[in-house]
Amino acid sequence: MKVIFTLLISMVSLGAFAYDGWSGANKVASIRVYSDTKVYITMPGAENPKECSSPNFLMLANADTDVGKRQYSALLTAYASGKAVDLALTGCSNGGTSGYPLIEQVWLK
Repeated sequence: MKVIFTLLISMVSLGAFAYDGWSGANKVASIRVYSDTKVYITMPGAENPKECSSPNFLMLANADTDVGKRQYSALLTAYASGKAVDLALTGCSNGGTSGYPLIEQVWLK
């Protein structure tokens, strides 16, 4: 029984560390489509949990994938409706602390 409990707790704990942090629920101020694969957004007050060197934009790096297209659609919906979103952020676009914070998930609020 202790083994099962320990496994369950460790699985839940791993999920808590899946992201470096969250942007905080804010409105998207602008969306810039750079290429088929990169979309940049501005979000005043967004946190920079990994302390990336270029926090002026948040970057959706996988906009050409099915998941990225759905995330981009959610960002456009939030922007057009003026609704707040909370973004799960993971790392920086150039690795380490270099580049833009990377958007991993989009949560409409």
